[in-house]
Amino acid sequence: MTHREKVRALRKHKRILQHFCESSSIHGLRHVYEDGSLMFERVVWIFLFLSGVCFSTYFCVEVWQKWEQSPILTSVETQLYPLKNVPFPAVTICNVNKVSESKLYEAILGNPKFKNVNYTKLQSTLRFMTKLDRAFDEDNEDENQEKLLEMSQLYQARNISATDLFEILKKAAPACSDMMMDCKWLESTEPCMEYFSFLPTDDGMCCTFNGAKYLDSMLGIESSTNTSREPLKVNGNGYRMGLTLVIDAKLRDFSVINGKFDGFKVLVHSPEEFPDVADRGFVLGLGTETFVGVKVTTSFYTEEVAREVSPKKRQCLMEGEKNLKYFEYYSRSACHIECDTLLMQERCECRPYFFKEEIRSRGDEYCDCLPPCSVTWYEPEISYASFPGRGFNRTSTYKRIEKKHKISPGMNIREYLKSNVAMLHVYYKEKTGMRYRTDIRFGAADFISSIGGLLGLGLGMSFISVIEILYYVFLRRMFLWQRVKWTRFSKRMTRIFSRKPEEEKKSCSNPVSVDAVQNNNLWLSSATLNSTILTISSSTLDHPVPVPLTRRHSLNLPPHLQKQLSKY
Repeated sequence: MTHREKVRALRKHKRILQHFCESSSIHGLRHVYEDGSLMFERVVWIFLFLSGVCFSTYFCVEVWQKWEQSPILTSVETQLYPLKNVPFPAVTICNVNKVSESKLYEAILGNPKFKNVNYTKLQSTLRFMTKLDRAFDEDNEDENQEKLLEMSQLYQARNISATDLFEILKKAAPACSDMMMDCKWLESTEPCMEYFSFLPTDDGMCCTFNGAKYLDSMLGIESSTNTSREPLKVNGNGYRMGLTLVIDAKLRDFSVINGKFDGFKVLVHSPEEFPDVADRGFVLGLGTETFVGVKVTTSFYTEEVAREVSPKKRQCLMEGEKNLKYFEYYSRSACHIECDTLLMQERCECRPYFFKEEIRSRGDEYCDCLPPCSVTWYEPEISYASFPGRGFNRTSTYKRIEKKHKISPGMNIREYLKSNVAMLHVYYKEKTGMRYRTDIRFGAADFISSIGGLLGLGLGMSFISVIEILYYVFLRRMFLWQRVKWTRFSKRMTRIFSRKPEEEKKSCSNPVSVDAVQNNNLWLSSATLNSTILTISSSTLDHPVPVPLTRRHSLNLPPHLQKQLSKY
């Protein structure tokens, strides 16, 4: 490009910019190129315009960051949420005594594979299985690894698999019916025991009341017989509107004890959650009556959040976004357990229901387990007293226990209850719960409105102003080029269809009659028809011809004249 062409292009750009400033709806720009304005005025208006740009840009970036980093907002919807809309919490009870001695002997005798297995070796194996990762003491890790290797070689030689060992553990663990001396739900003993499930936890085989469905076909575990049952609900508070249990530890029938105390570990949790009792459970001591008053809190996300915000931004999963293999409902704890199980199966091709510390502590690195968006929290408040009291033998609970277990009158039942039994009440403490609502903090409409308001305040811009900028930046030159091209084309067509004055004088001196034109099927030129029509007498037409006419049926000819001149 030559210097002359560069100067011409620069002038063209300058003219486009000047025209944009003069016609734009953005405030202040028209004063920059105003005719007759001083340089000082222009500098002031340029400074004011740039100040408006900085003001709008700064606050627009603030709104963008707030929308990007905090797209959702959680607020309290109500503090009086009805209890009937919330599932009653699941209650998982784990006996410190993990293996019943009498049941273990029965399981060994009923399985020929264990005929020649040493009883002490089997006890040690079951202890490793029930103590989970705590069996791997960091100080004696090498020694424990040697023991496990020795056990593995022993069982491989006798063709005993990990599934066989787990079957022994299931059969030898204290069953729910063995532990529950009395069970009462909503002041009724029936069908209280039907709501219990016997399943593996991180603290051994335990009993769960009102738990969700759990199915592991490889280990032969199904959480409950009535899999179609929905979680239980209540519509009131107080221990009479909850669960009451009398639990027997049976200290004389112990074989493998996991713990430094006698009694139970209890966890009150959501029915959908995996019962991680070892991590979150509380101790239920023998000879105590414990009251667990539960406060319930729920939270939910609106449909707009699920539709407009991705799981990565909202940091939770909506219902149906991720399904589990072993659990019917999704929860974070259940997701971690399932992921750890599959990871152990992939690494060592085995299916223990305990996990090494490395996997438990680094599970988030391997497992994509976001918390669910709709969550229910149960906050227990625990109080207890000594059990049994002096008046316990006059209660209906004692009479049911006496009848069910055939207690003889001379038996010292009070001492047995004090050393082997605990009583537990789980119920709602308040009549209502708290409910949180998570909604869109800035939706698309809110974000656009905020940006539009800031641009309008700082620059007076609108949607049309944005279109103007795009037009002048990308389309203005093209349309100017089209205008020039169309002007040249119009001039060329005008020269082609226009007649020279000499030709018009010649056609006027030798007029052609209308009859001749009609007979010879000739079409007159514009100038000839003008002169011919003007010679027609006004008596022939109903109206005089006010303007020169061109052709029959031409757009320049009035309709009433076209109709009257159709005979020509």
